[in-house]
Amino acid sequence: MQAKKKDSLPQTLWKFLEHGILADGNRHDAFVYFGRRISRQTLLEQVYQWARVIKGMGLKEGDELLLYGPSLPEFVYIMLAADCTGVTANLPNLMADPEALDAMVGKSRVAFVFDGLEKQIRTTLCREQFEHVVILSATRSMGNPLKRIAAPLNGLKHLSLRLKAKYMTADAAIRRFGHYEGPLEAKAVKGKVAFIFCSSGTSGHGQANQIGMSDEAMVAMCLNALTFNQKGEPFREGTTSYWHLPPFVCTGMFVEVVAPLYKGMTVYIDPRVGVRQFIKNILAFRPQIVLTPGGNWMYFIKHVDRLIQRGKRPDLSFFRFPVMGGEGCTPQALRHMNEVLEACGSPVALTSGYGLSETFSVCTVDYEPTGFDKDYSRPVVCVGAPFPGVTIGIFDEDGNQLGCDQRGEIRVKTDAMTMGYINNPELTRERLQDGWLHTHDLGELDKNGKLFVYGRMEQYVVADSGEKVYLFDIANQLREDPAVNDALVCQPAGKERALVAHVVLEDTVREPEQAVRSRLDKRMADFLPAGLHMDIYRFEREHLRINIVGKIDRHHYHRLV
Repeated sequence: MQAKKKDSLPQTLWKFLEHGILADGNRHDAFVYFGRRISRQTLLEQVYQWARVIKGMGLKEGDELLLYGPSLPEFVYIMLAADCTGVTANLPNLMADPEALDAMVGKSRVAFVFDGLEKQIRTTLCREQFEHVVILSATRSMGNPLKRIAAPLNGLKHLSLRLKAKYMTADAAIRRFGHYEGPLEAKAVKGKVAFIFCSSGTSGHGQANQIGMSDEAMVAMCLNALTFNQKGEPFREGTTSYWHLPPFVCTGMFVEVVAPLYKGMTVYIDPRVGVRQFIKNILAFRPQIVLTPGGNWMYFIKHVDRLIQRGKRPDLSFFRFPVMGGEGCTPQALRHMNEVLEACGSPVALTSGYGLSETFSVCTVDYEPTGFDKDYSRPVVCVGAPFPGVTIGIFDEDGNQLGCDQRGEIRVKTDAMTMGYINNPELTRERLQDGWLHTHDLGELDKNGKLFVYGRMEQYVVADSGEKVYLFDIANQLREDPAVNDALVCQPAGKERALVAHVVLEDTVREPEQAVRSRLDKRMADFLPAGLHMDIYRFEREHLRINIVGKIDRHHYHRLV
C-alpha cells in the first residue's frame, strides 16, 4: 500500500491497519498466544464480531467504553473494534490507586475487564453508569489442552459475578449482542478523541494523566514509521515481535503491535508481567523486536551473564530491533549490555529511544541496523536523532531556543500529537503551546542532532543561594565513584534540604560500606552548594527495584524515606 498523502481524507487507525493486514494476504499469523497461532483472517473476523457486539450494546459514535486489563488478544480485538465503530476506547493505568482509577473511567457505559483484575475495579463498576460489564478471561484465546486445564478454575472463580445482571462473560456478550446487522464502520472525524491512553506518571508532578489521541495523530505516527523503516527495515514481513507491556502503554502498543501487524509480522503475546517471565519469553520466543524499559534489560543481561559463566552462552542472533524505552539506564550499564549482546551474536546494539504517550510513541531513536558504535561519553545515554516527522528543540526558562551542547527543556513538535489531557484543560494549556509539546524533561542535543535526556525538571532541591540542584545530577555524581553501579536520590517529605541516596554497589566491591560512605560524603561536600547535605545512604547489592512495567519503582523508594 502507498503511504497516505497529507491532503487525502482522514481515516481511522483501524482502517489504516486493516489495509496492511489485508495486504499480507494471510501469509503470516497475527498472534501467537500461549502456543496457539492466530491468523490475520481470525483477527479481522474477531474485530468485526466485537464491532457488532459494541453496536448491539447501543454504543454510538462518540461514546466511550472502558478497557481494563493486561495484553490479551481480546484487548486488541475490542480496542480496534471500538475504533472501527467510532467509539472511544478508554485504557486506564493498571497501576493507578483506587481513587485515581475511579476518576479515569470517564463517561464509559460499558466496561471490558480482565477477570484477574476485576477486584481492583469492582467498586467503580458498581456505578449506575455501567450498563454492561464483560469479564474477559485469559484462557479464551488459548489453545487446547492448556485451555481445558485453566478454564474450569477460571469459571469457578467468577461464578458469583455471573449471577449479577450486568456482568457477563465474553461468550455471553457475543450471544446476546453479536447479532447486530446495521452499519458498523464509522468515518474518521478530524479532531475527535479516538483513544484515551495513560501517561506513565511523568506528566505533571509524577501523577499519571490520561491523554486523548486522535485517529489522524496515530496514523501520522504509523506513516512516520514507514519512513523510518527504510533504514535497515526493522519492521520486516515474516519476523516477530513480543508484546508484554500493559495496553495503556501506547509506546509498546505502537512498536510491538500496531507497526508489526501492518508490516506482516507476528506478535507474541503474554499478559504475565514480571522480569522473570520477560527473560524466559525472550529466550523462548526469540523475537526480532521487543521494547521494554532499562530495568528489564539489565535483569535480562544479568541472567545472560550467569549463563555465560556456567558455559551456556545463549544465541541472541535473532535480535533486529531490541529497544530500551520508557526509562533508560546508565552509560556504563548500556556499554556492558551491548558487549554481552555482541558476544552472544546479536547483529545490532540495544537501541535507546525517547518517546512519550503524548506523541503516540517515538520521538527519537538511536538505531543503527548493524554495529555497536555508541556514545558512552556523557553522564546519560544517547537516545538518538529525531524520528521521521518529529522536531526536537531545546529551550531555556525564558523560552529561548538553545544551541548544541546546551541543556534545557526538551520540546517536541509532530503531527502525531495528543489532543490534550482528559478533563485537565489547565495542564493542556501549559504543555501544548504554539505547536510545541513542553515535556518538562531536561536534555541537550549534540552537534549531530542526537538527544541526551537527563531527567524531569521538577526533580530538584534548592540551596541557600536559591540555586536549583537536580536530583539526577547528584545521582550522576555518586555514579562517578568506582564502587557505585547506580544511584537514585530522593528528598524526604518535610525536609527541604535533606537528601537520601539509594546506592547500588558494584558486585566486585569488597571494601566496608563505611569506607564507601566516607568517600561519597567527601564527593557530595565538594559538589553540593551550601545548605544541602546527604542525610542517608542506603546501600544495595542488586539493581534498583523495578515495577511491573520495568521502570524504577520510585514510589517504593519514596516510601522508604
